[in-house]
Amino acid sequence: MRILLVDDQKSLRRSLSLMLQGAGFETDEAESGEGALSRLGNQKYDLVITDLRMDGMSGVDLLREIKRENPALPVILITAYGSIDSAVDAMRLGAFDYLTKPFREQDMLEKIHASQAIPAAAAWPAVAVPSRDAQDIVAETPQMRATLIKAERIARTDISVLITGETGTGKTRVARFIHQNSARQQAPFVSINCASLPENLLESELFGHVKGSFTGATESRAGLFEEADGGTLFLDEVDTLSPAMQAKLLSVLQEKIIRRVGSNKGKKVDIRIMSASNQDLSLLIEKGHFRSDLYFRLNGIRLHLPPLRERGQDLQNLLQRFLAIYGNKYGRSGLRLTPRAEAYVLGYPYPGNIRQLESFVEQMAVFADDAGHIDVDALPEDLQQQTAPLAMKNGHTELTESGSIADSERRMIEATLLRSTNIGEAARVLGIGRTTLWRKMREYNLHFHPHGRSR
Repeated sequence: MRILLVDDQKSLRRSLSLMLQGAGFETDEAESGEGALSRLGNQKYDLVITDLRMDGMSGVDLLREIKRENPALPVILITAYGSIDSAVDAMRLGAFDYLTKPFREQDMLEKIHASQAIPAAAAWPAVAVPSRDAQDIVAETPQMRATLIKAERIARTDISVLITGETGTGKTRVARFIHQNSARQQAPFVSINCASLPENLLESELFGHVKGSFTGATESRAGLFEEADGGTLFLDEVDTLSPAMQAKLLSVLQEKIIRRVGSNKGKKVDIRIMSASNQDLSLLIEKGHFRSDLYFRLNGIRLHLPPLRERGQDLQNLLQRFLAIYGNKYGRSGLRLTPRAEAYVLGYPYPGNIRQLESFVEQMAVFADDAGHIDVDALPEDLQQQTAPLAMKNGHTELTESGSIADSERRMIEATLLRSTNIGEAARVLGIGRTTLWRKMREYNLHFHPHGRSR
């Protein structure tokens, strides 16, 4: 695989080139968009990786020229965190994906492999941004808009999809969105939470069983694979599968043939598999808890859903949506938060994400006063007990990514670092992954010291 790297900073270009060569790729370099176009005119490449902001021709301008001359060539953009909006615009123009600085080598390699795994993906045409409330998915923040763009494009293919993210981030909704925008939309969408059943019952639920195959099997029964034939099967919390179930699932994915429990007769099925995990499967593989061959079958392409605490404007929109829903449900139309209560609601980190926010709002609707006002005393106990509610200015909360939501988040992370003995403990207390915590520490210029001092 031959990759063209484009960046006007030589040191960044060289370090990326060495990293990719170490991973087995051939690389060429260009110091400008114009230089890249010259190389593209003389050499065949499988992928272009370009910085978004460069002197002269920008990464977006380079993307436009590439798509005009060679629409099948995939392009990945690298951008700073503050320029994600521009990267999302580039995806509308046909970019395959983007990465924000600083990024992990694993994330870069994953996107490179994904760009080659989807035959039709390289030629993705320019698209309009899907509705920001597309099929009930709130997506005002650029990360979620990018996720919807990728989801809509993935829907046109039949590749397996692994959706990652914390509990309650909306993984099932995104899986359903992909199914409903795919060629399989008229066939069933079948979902199961792999953690909800013990292994013996899960096997029967997935593959079915024949009469008499175990105690209580009084009749033959089709499993979810058969029920989803022609459509999509969504396996939530796939990280909880036992080694034995992982082996059986891998066999079905390889052969596309299922056998009911107690039967030797196989049946061919035509199914698209989507799965979800709230754990990092690559870490589970390192620990020997998850099969790498099954991971590669499931991870045709990965979509990561950010936690709610990183989706400032989405939090506000979801809050208003749930207030309307539960106001109608309980006959309390016109529910509204006082400024003090809103400060608590918008400043909370939501380890349970959207599902937790919805539960909180339902409780607020029940305890609102007769006029529909929700003050601090009507908030759930978890919200009232937080130590750093969102700051207010002139009686109103700030709702921008760079405003007091970020200030509140910084204060919360700093306070947790001061109380924690190691980074892992701080991440657990905050309800986020270690990688997310490190990224936030870099973003807010926070440092951890073993004796409990951060600055």
